[in-house]
Amino acid sequence: MFPDPDCHGTSNNAAPIQDDTQNYNAIDGFQNATHTQVEFSRQIETCDPYDIPLSSDTIKVLWSFGDTDPIHGNLKGHAQNRGWKSLHLLGPMFRKSVSPTLTQRSHADVHKWDVTVQNVTIDESMDTLYWCKIIRAPILTEKHHIIGYEALLTRESSKAQPMVHHMTLFECSTRSYPGSDPLSWDVWAKSAGAVCNSNLLTPRDWDACITPIAVWSIGSTGQFLPPHVGIPFGGQKGGKYYMLEIHYDNPNAVKFSDHSGFRIHYSRHLRKNDGGIMISGVSVSDTQLIPPGQKLYRNIGICGPSCSNVMFPDDGIKIVSGALHSHRAGRKMALRHVRAGKELDRIIEDDNYDFNFQQVRQLENETVVLPGDYIITDCAYETTNRKVPTFGGYSTKQEMCLSFITYYPKIDLAGCYSMTPVREFFETFGVYQFYSLNMTDVENLFLYNGNVLDYIPNSIYDKPKKNRSYMSEEELLYEDSLLNKLIISDPVEFHDRTFLAHLKQLPWSEPLFTKRVEQGMIMGKHMTFCRISNESVSIPSEIIRYPNFTNYVKPPSLCPYHILMDSAPLSSDATTISNRLWNQYILYLFLILVSKNCS
Repeated sequence: MFPDPDCHGTSNNAAPIQDDTQNYNAIDGFQNATHTQVEFSRQIETCDPYDIPLSSDTIKVLWSFGDTDPIHGNLKGHAQNRGWKSLHLLGPMFRKSVSPTLTQRSHADVHKWDVTVQNVTIDESMDTLYWCKIIRAPILTEKHHIIGYEALLTRESSKAQPMVHHMTLFECSTRSYPGSDPLSWDVWAKSAGAVCNSNLLTPRDWDACITPIAVWSIGSTGQFLPPHVGIPFGGQKGGKYYMLEIHYDNPNAVKFSDHSGFRIHYSRHLRKNDGGIMISGVSVSDTQLIPPGQKLYRNIGICGPSCSNVMFPDDGIKIVSGALHSHRAGRKMALRHVRAGKELDRIIEDDNYDFNFQQVRQLENETVVLPGDYIITDCAYETTNRKVPTFGGYSTKQEMCLSFITYYPKIDLAGCYSMTPVREFFETFGVYQFYSLNMTDVENLFLYNGNVLDYIPNSIYDKPKKNRSYMSEEELLYEDSLLNKLIISDPVEFHDRTFLAHLKQLPWSEPLFTKRVEQGMIMGKHMTFCRISNESVSIPSEIIRYPNFTNYVKPPSLCPYHILMDSAPLSSDATTISNRLWNQYILYLFLILVSKNCS
């Protein structure tokens, strides 16, 4: 059995056309009643304009097959037998296995802890739900190491997409707030949970659950750590309680009951290094903005010296893996690294980001980040089909720009974020004052999740209420937005207009205006935050300017046709792809064939 020649597709969905240059070499293959397997090879870069260069970007592998074996050279007739799968072709992947140096007895000492919610009901009216549950950890008198984790997902059927968009398991500090009862943790652990981040429904003590130990996003298989790294678990210093946070995405308005969560793998055989996970990027806020009608528009989140100088050890931390996270508008993402005025190799980069495939990326070479370094999460979004601005938020119709970073040695830094300072955000759009609120009040509303009605009289909002039962999810998000409740008083030409209405009237279709806003937000001021899991350490927020550095530039391609290609990099310089010593990559393509009785 030999595959057809090297071909490329056409824009009119016709049969593929054979390339002038044949760059794929058949190696082996087999076929039985249910499966066809083809093994072949090609150069990572063929310099053929009809071949996609293989890089660290997410790539979609397309497959199709006919109801009968084709005649050589005739690729027609695949009917509905087609599909695709997103993959990371390059880069290592740590597998679920035990180090060969361990004995059979130590293999038996790898335990599983299933952490799940119980029968959380998502109603048809819930487009987005964040659900949190407190869970008591296993009683372990000795310190153990978490060596990996997998997702346990509820599906309505074997083919259905899970309703879970992402999950995080946080370690909790049981420090008490004034008026709280330490015995409440056991009560919460026995309950079904509550809506996350709700001033009315979520106990304040849950704010102490901030240290991530497991992170999963849609399309991921979880993560297993390299053999020299484990996340501390149990013992005298280990957390007694954990919080499972699950984001449900229900765009098709269905009702279902969920019991998803994590399977945590842990062992009493300690590895050489204690590892940890921290979150970095753009703080979730309405001050993250992506205009409508944009082919590519960037936001950036900065983790800078205010955190790294205080929290990183002298010889730095070593990043072993990371996952990039944005929502439906995300198209390109990068985790960038700056030291002493120069950008180093990109830690992670994906110029073909797939919202439905957010697999953890293991690094081929660990990246050392020193005190004083900057880590920048760089996100580019596409909103050509959107008519109104998109803001930062928790719904997949809103946006995020985050990196989940696994590293060692473990430090007490749970998160490292930035956002556009509130005052600068409004002044970017020519707004300086709101009715009944000074700018300090407005800043407090954004920074501390305040209620605007606590600051101003109800008479300001004496206007007819819209019928919410007929509103779409996007309309509800806009109706409830804080930006829709701030009424401009200065300047006078915008007065009596909500800030959200003001944004809708701006000339977003003018490229010069939009580029000026984008560059102003990136190159201007940023408010940075360090989330510390150790209550004895406190680092205040700081307002900094975007660091001045020389961008990393990838080596020029040896392929002349690349000069003519239309690309839109994340920055003014060309984007990077990792240099490889490989000159060939073996790709196994499995085509799953259904039996004729099921066709």
